[in-house]
Amino acid sequence: MTINQPTIEERLSRLETLFVNVGEKVAEHDETIKQHDETIAQHDGNIDVLVANIQELKETVKNLTEETTRNINRLAEEAAQDRQQAALDRQEFRRQMEERQREIQQIWQYLRDRNGGSTPPQQ
Repeated sequence: MTINQPTIEERLSRLETLFVNVGEKVAEHDETIKQHDETIAQHDGNIDVLVANIQELKETVKNLTEETTRNINRLAEEAAQDRQQAALDRQEFRRQMEERQREIQQIWQYLRDRNGGSTPPQQ
């Protein structure tokens, strides 16, 4: 029994077909690689934008933190001044109250002396 062996022409034709198929696949892969390269380039651009946004946000947070610290320090200083002024105001109020009490006491003494010895009301 003889087996039909392909001729050289048939073998070359099959090889040519295989090379064409390989060439088409390589072209398809080249296109896919090109698309991936474009996608990577877009992602690189997006990453650069995100990095810039993060840096801008970092600077904004830093500025807000510094501003908040300044505001807190200013408010703490104002609160200390307000407490000090309140203490002075209370002291002045007490002084005025004592002065008014002395004046009232003098008036009662005057009226008592004038009216014959009645005593001032108890405090």
